[in-house]
Amino acid sequence: MRIPELLAPVGSMDHLKVAINAGASAVYLSGKNYGARKYATNFTLDEIEEAVNMAHMHNVKVYVTVNTLIKEDELENVINYLAKLYAMGTDAVLVQDLGLVELIRKHLPNLKIHASTQMTCENQLKIDYLESKGIKRVVLPREMRKEEIENLKTNMELEIFVHGALCYSYSGQCLMSSFKGGRSGNRGTCAQPCRQKYLIEGMKKQDYYLSPSDLNLFNHLKEIAELDIRCIKIEGRMRSKEYLTIVVSNYRKALNRLKSGKESTSEEINLVFNRGFNEGQFLNKSKRSIRAGHIGLKIGRVIKSSENQLAIRMNDHIKTMPEKGDGLLIVKNNDDYGFEISQDPLITTLNHFQKGKNKPVKDLTRKNKVLIVKKVWQNKKADFNLNESDVYLTKKNNLSKKVKEIENKGSSYVKSKLMLTFSIRNKYPVLKARLTLANHKEVTCEVMGNTPFEKPLKKSISQDTIKNQLLKMDKYPFEIAQININYDGTLFIPISKINKLRRNLFEKLENEVIDSYKHEPETIRLNKKEINQKEAEINFSFYTNNLKHLENITGVKRVYLEIPPQDDSLSLENGNYNINYIVNFIKKAIEIANGKNYELIWKWPDIAHDKLIKALNKVRGILNKMHYTIPIMSNSFNGEYASYSMNIANNYSINSLENYKILTVSPELRKKDYEEIIKYCMNPNKVEILVHGRVELMKTRYPILYGNESKRDYKNYLIDEKKNKHPIHKSISSEELIIFNERDLSLIDEIDHLKNLGYCNFSIDGRYRKDSYYKIVNIYQEALTGNILKQELEKYSPKNTPANY
Repeated sequence: MRIPELLAPVGSMDHLKVAINAGASAVYLSGKNYGARKYATNFTLDEIEEAVNMAHMHNVKVYVTVNTLIKEDELENVINYLAKLYAMGTDAVLVQDLGLVELIRKHLPNLKIHASTQMTCENQLKIDYLESKGIKRVVLPREMRKEEIENLKTNMELEIFVHGALCYSYSGQCLMSSFKGGRSGNRGTCAQPCRQKYLIEGMKKQDYYLSPSDLNLFNHLKEIAELDIRCIKIEGRMRSKEYLTIVVSNYRKALNRLKSGKESTSEEINLVFNRGFNEGQFLNKSKRSIRAGHIGLKIGRVIKSSENQLAIRMNDHIKTMPEKGDGLLIVKNNDDYGFEISQDPLITTLNHFQKGKNKPVKDLTRKNKVLIVKKVWQNKKADFNLNESDVYLTKKNNLSKKVKEIENKGSSYVKSKLMLTFSIRNKYPVLKARLTLANHKEVTCEVMGNTPFEKPLKKSISQDTIKNQLLKMDKYPFEIAQININYDGTLFIPISKINKLRRNLFEKLENEVIDSYKHEPETIRLNKKEINQKEAEINFSFYTNNLKHLENITGVKRVYLEIPPQDDSLSLENGNYNINYIVNFIKKAIEIANGKNYELIWKWPDIAHDKLIKALNKVRGILNKMHYTIPIMSNSFNGEYASYSMNIANNYSINSLENYKILTVSPELRKKDYEEIIKYCMNPNKVEILVHGRVELMKTRYPILYGNESKRDYKNYLIDEKKNKHPIHKSISSEELIIFNERDLSLIDEIDHLKNLGYCNFSIDGRYRKDSYYKIVNIYQEALTGNILKQELEKYSPKNTPANY
């Protein structure tokens, strides 16, 4: 069993010091640009170099996030930014953009690439593709389950998140912030609309339907290590130092115990920011948060509330007892009441409390404990009955003492091993060092003093005295493995000169260690050539899951057919996919399309875990035996046709996906971005733009309703604070939900401009729309002649918006 690397989030230099001292074996951070947390403090280039140097001295690796989509006009700046990161010794970069992967392979082939979770690499096909591109590590989606990870086969390192916030959507597959607030998660500026309250049509109350409680796999580290996961990752570059200190130090302690076969528990990690905890999709045990902010450690339930005091029946397993100055949160349904404990609370037994004899107990391991908390007049009054409320401990004052201790410790998880040799050369002291780093590199150096040894006037300096001075480590994270003293103890030199010799050696060692990671800097020129695009035949594509559209549609080159869930419910039989339903649906579609003037393409779900891939390939095999052949739209990175969820934002991404005939560019791009892409596009016939239809705002593996509420009859709409109704549909996968925008994206006013730029493939999304929706194709064809039929368009698509264009 391999103990995984512990990867900690770092949002500033102060956070870096804390992460190192708390026991991180690697950290991830971001520059001021190109990182998925733009609103964190983040680092300048000079600060990144300082961080890299400091981390390497402590045997801690540094991974820099460059995990946003890169636009065409940013490419040269980004690759030169990466060249600087490589030169300063950055251990790896996290990347989302496929085009950036190609640029790194070409210009910085020795820079290690980690595929960001934003790449949404959820199946073996994608794993194989990334490995073929020389990527060293992949950060798996948080939605991956234990058995799915177990079945992956790859030489790449696998990294998973184990602690912190969860997005409701698959990372890289969320456009909600972009289309609802103009701030793109794929560009690092997510406004977190998932943390707001929404209403589900048919439900009576607003709730945090899109806000999962936080991930916590602390109790499953042994299972994770047995999966050969190389790295476990803690989320939170925008969290406090207290959060970072407590979470990292507890995970480090647990991993150290795991080496000896011991498992750990911790209540401390509940006391720093969390929205409640769950085990996420790893064990398929997710739940949503009950509030937007910190919830703390659940310690018990109010059994009696009076004007002057609260009686709280403590949960028997709780070891952390509230004290004066700590914070409590009382939660009941949608109400909560928080306050700070202002007097020393009393702990008694339930038996004593029921008899009215609140005798304090000393043995805090006893069961059936009751906590008596005095309420004082300074506390605001609760506006609901506190009886039968859940009680959470939100703040523990003595934690700040531990945070301070760790922050000032100046230590690290693994120290470099140092061998020193002291000798005299021509009467001058010489100190040699051989330092072995955690990565097994060896650094050697030597310094000579400028003050000679002399015959003693009174007393010589002994071997032990010299050794004791050499043992002083000052600020350096070295561990003395051996000291050799080649001196007979008969001469004299001031102790201050020995100390200076040691300091000079350590300073030189520090520079040698830092330099051992560095590379020669270089400037990269891309020399892109503008292309005058020739006028090409205009083609329309149409997305649908409605067989009636196939019967009547005309004027399209391609129809992308998606299979709807059977009866808009789960397409499962006894836990397996209903193969007969899928085969018959595709067979019927092929028969309808036979002889039509369009190519029928089967659109596989954008999110397809291996169990679904296996079922779809089985269907494909059955269809082939029946002589029903059909091309595939798949986001496997290695298919024939690709939807916009591939997040294509530049020509390097387009060119890297060699096997694809058609690639749809991201709908998040602006007018200027479309102009830049086509200006340098070698093959415009390969590029498609979505010009009309509802955009998918989120793809998720989380349910919208949990427990008993999931059995309620409700209509499939998510309603936001502006009363906008966003359709919710189930994927054929039976697990994923897709939330669509309420309004249609519409680029009808720009279609002629796009055509003149050189674009020739346009798509319209008609999934889950009425039978006549296909007529929008004819309206767009008219628009290409200059005749924009706005009123006619509104018959079929009454709510339109140009979105980000």
